[in-house]
Amino acid sequence: MKKNEDGFLYLNKEDIYEYLKNRPPLLMINEAYVKPGEIATSKRVLKEDEWFFKCHFPGNPMMPGVLQQEALFNTAALAIKTIDGNKDKTTNISAISKVKYRRHILPNEEIYIKTYVEKFRRGLGFMKGEIYVATELCMDAEFILVVLDDVISL
Repeated sequence: MKKNEDGFLYLNKEDIYEYLKNRPPLLMINEAYVKPGEIATSKRVLKEDEWFFKCHFPGNPMMPGVLQQEALFNTAALAIKTIDGNKDKTTNISAISKVKYRRHILPNEEIYIKTYVEKFRRGLGFMKGEIYVATELCMDAEFILVVLDDVISL
């Protein structure tokens, strides 16, 4: 893990494994840049032979919406779990709203995921996220990420 002069951390896949409990096939990101408590961006190249393209849908493959959400959640968790003291804490999503799917995501495309921490207080992260292919917005949503260890102890 490397930190640049702007305070962003670069996380490769091995670094991501240190923060997230998700593993393939539900780890939906390959690398990330994170400013703890503020923003996390990530990306993934979707190969033609991904497991979900085989069943969603034969002859017309596209990335399922729930896996797009999972990519957002993986990325957002890094924005919270990289805050000092949060690395080993458990995070979950408690609410999602204003989900909009604007374009299908297809095999062999590279997705860019951007998540923003609007507010983080007492174990609750109010988040926004977007997925792009190149500069084209494919999906966006608002959601609440919960640090269970902090909320349960209130």
